[in-house]
Amino acid sequence: MEEGAFGISTGLIYPPGNFTGTEELIELTSVLKKYMGVYASHLRNESYQLIESVDEAIRIGETNSIPVEISHHKAIGRANWGKVNATLRIMQEARERGVEVSCDVYPYIAASTTVSSLLPGWALEGGIQKMLGRLSDTGSRKKIKEDILSGEMVGENCIKSIGWENLYITDCSRDKPQEGKNFREIFSSAANGDEIFDKFFDWLLSIEGEAKMAMFGMCEEDLKTILRCPFSSVISDSWVTGPSAGGKPHPRAYGTFPRVLGKYVREEKVLSLEEAIRKMTSMPAGKIGLRKRGLLAEGFYADLVIFDPDNISDRATYQSPHQYPQGISHVFVNGTMVVKEGELTGKRPGKVLSRS
Repeated sequence: MEEGAFGISTGLIYPPGNFTGTEELIELTSVLKKYMGVYASHLRNESYQLIESVDEAIRIGETNSIPVEISHHKAIGRANWGKVNATLRIMQEARERGVEVSCDVYPYIAASTTVSSLLPGWALEGGIQKMLGRLSDTGSRKKIKEDILSGEMVGENCIKSIGWENLYITDCSRDKPQEGKNFREIFSSAANGDEIFDKFFDWLLSIEGEAKMAMFGMCEEDLKTILRCPFSSVISDSWVTGPSAGGKPHPRAYGTFPRVLGKYVREEKVLSLEEAIRKMTSMPAGKIGLRKRGLLAEGFYADLVIFDPDNISDRATYQSPHQYPQGISHVFVNGTMVVKEGELTGKRPGKVLSRS
């Protein structure tokens, strides 16, 4: 924190975070109060235990009197759709008690993560090689399958909440032909439910667990509800990529912010243009303490995007994701033009940001 970190982030569905108890998280994040840092969290569960997971994040922030950011808020699985109404109410009640809790959202109904996250947390303990060893062991395989099917799996159980047919491979360098296919298609030769697990485990072994997926598990109405919420901001939850990277990454890597401005502002009027821009700029900058950014003001760094509100839209799709948006003419970073008339200038004036 003294070297400029903004706070602490946890990913509680992934190892080793998923082995961390609430009391340990309270202790770990207690240092943030001294430095006015933020606690950001990928919740422990976004489906059947969504409400309990939001309660946990708020408890951590409230105990330590620190700001809380709930990352890419959503409800996964049809059985859980609508729960965001309750979780947003819980956040509002906490805010009224003085807890600075907010959330963020990306404008898609599919999530994206690693394929290995489909397994129970205990199966991932010790890293990829340990996981592959368990997948090679008949007894461990049986226990993994039983955990998933019984619904007693600790953590996120996307196979049960979403279903094989809604899980799509986005990146798999060791088995490129499967990119863009759902698990039902890939393992279509499986005669029954037991066999599909065996084929899935064998495939994980063959690719050494290295693949990413998109998970179609959210509903549009929940997405709009979170977007409308006055204390939600817009994020991509993605990483830097480009056409040369290959694969079929989640289109949010290319289209997140233009999609909000085109689909949810201009076309569907879920948000006003001004509110959408606030959710992308000054609101998140203020949340983490990013100074002199997020607003057009004298003395601030000139980070500017010049776009046509009547034309801006995303073009990236799940099957053809490597497509840049339309409607953006110029981009400035720290006062230097990096995009001119839709083309990169080659200038790279960006720098690592810190609280200082």
